[in-house]
Parts: sequence; C-alpha cells; structure tokens
Amino acid sequence: MAEAKKENMPTINDQYDRLIAARNYHYDNLNKWLMSFYVIIGALLVAFYNLYPKNIAALIAVLGYVISIGAFLSIKGYFYWEVNWITLIHHFEKAHFKSKDERIYSVFANKKANNSLNPVKGANVSTTKVALVITTCIIVIWGMIVIFMGINCLSNFKIVIPEKLITMIIAFVVSCIMTVVLLPLGCITLHSDLENLDDMELTKDNMSKPQ
Repeated sequence: MAEAKKENMPTINDQYDRLIAARNYHYDNLNKWLMSFYVIIGALLVAFYNLYPKNIAALIAVLGYVISIGAFLSIKGYFYWEVNWITLIHHFEKAHFKSKDERIYSVFANKKANNSLNPVKGANVSTTKVALVITTCIIVIWGMIVIFMGINCLSNFKIVIPEKLITMIIAFVVSCIMTVVLLPLGCITLHSDLENLDDMELTKDNMSKPQ
C-alpha cells in the first residue's frame, strides 16, 4: 500500500513540467486579455470619432476611460503573477539543478550581448512594462476627452469657459490627477484572494534553499 502510494507521488520532473505549464498558460492568456481590451478600446475610439460632438460621445468617452483602467489593472495583475511563476521556476531550478547547463529559465546566455540602444539591435526591455506605459497614456487621453467635454458643457449654463488651449491643459492635469488616484485604488480593491496560499517569501538570499 505504501509502495503504491509512493509510486503515485509526483517526481521532480513532474513538478517541473507543471510549473512550466502553469507559466506558459499564464503567458498565453496575457495575449488574449490584451487583444480583447485593445480591440474594445479601438472600437470605442472609432465610435467616439464618428459620433462627436453628440451627447452620446461623452458616454463613450467615459466607457473608454473605465475600460482602459480595467486594461491597466489586468496587465498589472498579470505582471504580479508573471513574476510569481518565474520566481518559482528559478527557485526550483536552483534547488534541483546545480549545474547551470541543466537550467533553462534561471540562466541567461550573456546579459551584456545584444543589449544596445542601436535601433537595429536588441535591448533589455520589458514588454509588460511597455504595455503598462502605453495603457497609462491611453487612460490619460480618455480622461482628457471626458474632462474637456465636461468643461465645454458648462457653456450650456452660461458659464464662461477658458480658451481651448487652456481647457486642454486643465483637462490634462485633472486627468492625470484622476488616474493617479484611481489606479492605486483599483489595485487595493480588486486584488486576488491569496489567503489560502502559503507564502514562501522567496528573495535573492533564500532562493534555492528548502522551504
């Protein structure tokens, strides 16, 4: 009975394969999430362009702003889990594969090679960070549109509004402030429930040590 139970226990290779599969599954999902969000944002932008300056265009702008924030938070959440999976893989490889030649994900061929500012060469740039920067810019732009249209609506109440350039500057500043407030708030209120997961608290100091 004990021997049969021992035979059913996962081997080191099984555990390693599961880690790689989980990591790859998470990577594949990022492309789907990003594509879905960006397609929706693009469609809303086209709809806004075709409907402006009708009143419904303001609603589309608000929706674009909200969805862009959702896209940013999703990418940020993905980044969090991405680091988790790759850290677990690095820990596993260093704990079980002592030789660098045996490892795949916890080694690098040559960190300095092909890392250049030359436009026709590669560089150490994080795709996820680039996506976060681009999405942040999209959020600010949608926010500017919403604020700009809101300020222009004040003329309906016989309120004098500033010149267009001043209005755009005000819209940009207000949009940046809104974004700085809402993004951290979203991170705090929409976090994953990790209560049932044991925290290995892996760092550079305890990496590869038994937990």
